[in-house]
Amino acid sequence: MQVEIHGKPSFSKNGARAQVIVLVGEGRNRRSITKHAERRAIGPTTVGYFGLNPDERAIPLNEKYEAELAETKSDLTSAEAALRILQKKLEEVGDVDPSKVDEINIAAAKAMLEGMIETVKLEVYAAEFIVDDAKSKLDQVRQDLPLEVEFVGGDL
Repeated sequence: MQVEIHGKPSFSKNGARAQVIVLVGEGRNRRSITKHAERRAIGPTTVGYFGLNPDERAIPLNEKYEAELAETKSDLTSAEAALRILQKKLEEVGDVDPSKVDEINIAAAKAMLEGMIETVKLEVYAAEFIVDDAKSKLDQVRQDLPLEVEFVGGDL
């Protein structure tokens, strides 16, 4: 994303950094703010100046959706772990020698574990959907309000 600067930038001695002024807001709320920009290569022969997005919503929204994604990934990991544990317990119940334990108890344990596995499978499916939704929100915010922007205009 590119942001137009206002006026002339002031450069460091070696030109690797600059201070730029950008206008933000509309109408009576319009004001100028100073941002720091750092020179970076864009391609083999092109150089640009990059810095933090002057839009005040960029950092909080990026942080919010990054945290949401991390939380949903954690929930998915927990649901997947619970599913693996239940599947292992079902295998263990299947390996029990019927001569030692009443067959009715084994059948009841299997039925209960199979029901729990189906429930947890649904939880995993829902968690995967929620993770995908959180990823798409974060991608949208990163596209609309990136943390870093390229400053253009003036003598840059």
